[in-house]
Formats: sequence, structure tokens, C-alpha cells
Amino acid sequence: MHTKYLKTFIAIAETGSFHAAAEVMCITQAAVSMQMKTLEEQLRLELFERNVRPPRLSNSGKLILEQVKDIVERSDRLVNNLSVSGQLSGSIRIGTIPGISFLLPETLLWLRKKYRNLQIRVFSYLTDELISQVLAGKLDAAVISEPKILDQQLLSRHILSEPLVVLAPKNLTGQTDRSLLKNNSLISFNRKAEVSLRIEEVLRSRNIKVDPIMEIDTLETFQVMVQKGLGVGILPISSVRTHLRDSLYLVPFGSPPIQRVISLIQHTDHHKTKTLDAFYSAMKNNTGKQHITA
Repeated sequence: MHTKYLKTFIAIAETGSFHAAAEVMCITQAAVSMQMKTLEEQLRLELFERNVRPPRLSNSGKLILEQVKDIVERSDRLVNNLSVSGQLSGSIRIGTIPGISFLLPETLLWLRKKYRNLQIRVFSYLTDELISQVLAGKLDAAVISEPKILDQQLLSRHILSEPLVVLAPKNLTGQTDRSLLKNNSLISFNRKAEVSLRIEEVLRSRNIKVDPIMEIDTLETFQVMVQKGLGVGILPISSVRTHLRDSLYLVPFGSPPIQRVISLIQHTDHHKTKTLDAFYSAMKNNTGKQHITA
């Protein structure tokens, strides 16, 4: 029985659909269906109720879910225990967008402890530049705000989705996102950033006319400007500094909130696959420890 099939089964249970599980596992939806059919044949159980859309776990599927999780956890632990510190060595060059300080330090610390001979060089740029540098081979991989269209030479691996929020001074508490944006000056983050392009698109689609007065490149300065009452702004929730949250009023941007997707991109045929797999796994593990809520 293939452990990957068990992980796909868990992904379906946790995401609620074959389509979402395919994104998590970085495979096609057809591959998910094929894996689950094979798994059902091996177990001689019907794991899903397919007379509803999307298919949901059957009673048998629900009964074995915790056992499957235990099997996968034990398997992963065995593989990790067999790994030696020096198994991964050399260096990789990773690019990141600004504002993922909530995730990157713990990831790098974990990798340094586990793979002492692995060196990771980190560079910070906006998404467009990161994509260009990965395509040119100047970076091995990059953590980006995923755009709507991505070059077919690149493999995208989902890390997390998070809501965008409108930031305002505390004295504006209680107002809706629309009223905050229409009745106050707007402080923008770098308008070349992928998330800023997405924000402008949503503002147009919702017919919200704003009064932009500043464009700030530094997240800390951006938020202090809002805190001091100089305007309102829009950011992904993870970019809001913890020490400033109590002095800001945050309200979801949109209903349901507009989401920003953070992904790891690399060449589809990259020769450092195992090393990049280790980096991605560490990112995902640390994502699970974060609480990203609006």
C-alpha cells in the first residue's frame, strides 16, 4: 500500500474535496481519483459516497481515518529517523516576498538543525522579480504571492491561503470595510507587489473609489502610518505586526474575505528536487503551527 495514497486520502478528508486535495498534493484531480480507486481495491472498502457532489467520506472511510493518520505519521517518523544530518548538503538559493517573517525564520532554523551541511541563501524581492529569477536559474525556488497565471515551466506548491484585512485606527472601530475605504485616505503598499495588484482589481470590481495618498515599501512604516491615523490600508493578515494589532482595528476585506495564496515555485525539472522537497516540507510543517485568522 503506497503511503502517498494514504496522504491523498487524508488530504481529501481535511479539505473536503478531490479538487482541493489535488492542489495540496500537487497532482491532478484525475490522479487523485485513480489513487483512491486503487486504495479502495487494496483495502476492499468503499471509502467515499460518490452519489453526492463533491464525494464525501463513507462510514468506512471515517472509521479508518485516524488509523490512516497514525500509519502515515509512523512512516514519516521512520524515514526521518533514518535520515542523517549530513544527508542533504550543498546550497540552495531561495527568494521570498516581504512579509513572511512569521514563517521563514522557524523554517530555516528547523532545516539548519536537521541538515547541518545544507546552506540556504535567502533573497527578498517582489513576486514578478522572483518569478523572473527562478525562470533564469538565478534562484532555485521562491516563496511568492501566486499570480493568476504562472509560466508552464514552473511547478507551484501551495503553502497557505490567508485573508486580506483592512487596517484602520482604533477610533474607527465598528465601520465596514467599504465605509473605511470610501471615507478615509488610502495608504498603499508597493503597488507593484502581486497582492497590491489583486487589491486594486477587487476595489474596481466592488466599485469602491479610494483616495490614495501614500505608497509605502516597508510594512512596519505602513502600519505605523495607519496607527497614527494618517489613513487606512489593506494587507494580508500575516503581514500585520503582532505588537501593533492591539492598536489597530482590523476588518476582513470582502465577504467572504479576499484570499492571498502563498506558494513555493521552482522549475518542473529542477535537479535539486530532494533539497527543495525538504524546504517545502519544513514550510508546510511550520505553517501548521501558525494561526492565520482575521
